[in-house]
Amino acid sequence: MSKEIQLPRVEDTALEHLLDGALGAHAIVPRPQWRAEALSYLRSIADAATLVRSLDLGDAEEPAPVYRP
Repeated sequence: MSKEIQLPRVEDTALEHLLDGALGAHAIVPRPQWRAEALSYLRSIADAATLVRSLDLGDAEEPAPVYRP
């Protein structure tokens, strides 16, 4: 049986650093209105990842079988 683990929420500053690093690595100069929208997408992704990571399935749960034709 799965149990839930309390994980801290990803900080907004960490998401800003992630966005700035990705923009710098790809030499993208964003428009100011794009930054707020990109940060909101990163927040949604981080919250979803935190939810998935918070479920501890333990050793009893098996992963789904891999389909091989």
